[in-house]
Amino acid sequence: MSTERRRAGGRRVTDAIAPIDVQDAFVALSDGILLSEANGTIISANPAAFRILGEDKLAGKKFDTLLLVSGSTDVQTTEGHRVRRAWFPRDDRMGVLEIISTKLGDRGSLHTVRDVTAQAELLRLKEDFLLQVAHELRTPIAALSATLDLIVEDALTMSREELGSMVSTLRRSALRLEVLVENLLDAGSIEAGTFQVRLQPTSVRQSLQDALVFVQPLLDSKRQQLVNETHADADRVLADQRRTAQVLGNLIANASKYSPEASKIVIGTVSQEGFVRISVRDEGPGIPLDEQPRLFQRFFRSREVREQAGGLGLGLTICRAIVHAQGGEIGLESAPGHGTSVHFTLPKARHLNEEAGAQ
Repeated sequence: MSTERRRAGGRRVTDAIAPIDVQDAFVALSDGILLSEANGTIISANPAAFRILGEDKLAGKKFDTLLLVSGSTDVQTTEGHRVRRAWFPRDDRMGVLEIISTKLGDRGSLHTVRDVTAQAELLRLKEDFLLQVAHELRTPIAALSATLDLIVEDALTMSREELGSMVSTLRRSALRLEVLVENLLDAGSIEAGTFQVRLQPTSVRQSLQDALVFVQPLLDSKRQQLVNETHADADRVLADQRRTAQVLGNLIANASKYSPEASKIVIGTVSQEGFVRISVRDEGPGIPLDEQPRLFQRFFRSREVREQAGGLGLGLTICRAIVHAQGGEIGLESAPGHGTSVHFTLPKARHLNEEAGAQ
């Protein structure tokens, strides 16, 4: 009996796998898999290969003469291994294929075709993000440096009004740096899964006042008016006051950044079935319909405004994380030429007498 056990334990894994199992895996793979003879003629392909390459017939064709393969560019070539990239039109941007060819001795080659458009787009966004970080840091740092130089050189001869203006410039630059660094830290904690909020009964109006400390200088610099349409019966929420102020600050800053000078930004609250719904409405250019589903993705910025206004594409991502962590939802309505309204909900805080009656 012990001899039989030893023999069974010594069998190769491949001996225990029936050919039908390998065939099922070949068919089910989401990557395209093709086998070609030594002369390059395709002899077998799985369903994904037809879909990715957009071909109706593959058997008998030369692999290297396929349209997407023949137009590809070498990325890496080693002995018996070749990696290529091919580009193809996809919706409003270019798609990317990764083609990996591995020689199987003298018998032929195994080709893997993978759609890596999403990965390539993420890499592009990250590279753009790093450039934007450098740009966003450079602007307030340059303003700080230039203002401090003026104060050092001329502080004794400046009037109180001039000194006040200089201090306001310093304050705006410092606040901009603070918001930028806080957003970067929050993005990191969201990615790491360590993002947290502290819920307690709080006031939307108080969170709005806290947010205005950071964003009022932005509004003043563009002569924009903040219209407060919050209501007393839609004010008490169960939320993290600092984080809610951060959401309002990000949304108001976005509205200010993308709206014309001397325009209005309206903040409103309404009660809604156990929640308070808070909205921030601007008079900006609006957002194209095809971009709206992607606005809450990391690093994404609308093509309509990315050239005229800076930003890292993190603000709305962080807002969504904060709102969801507090049990609410966030969304927007927008139409090109008619402004944008971003709204989010927070659970209502129970009144003290309700809590006492429930005990």
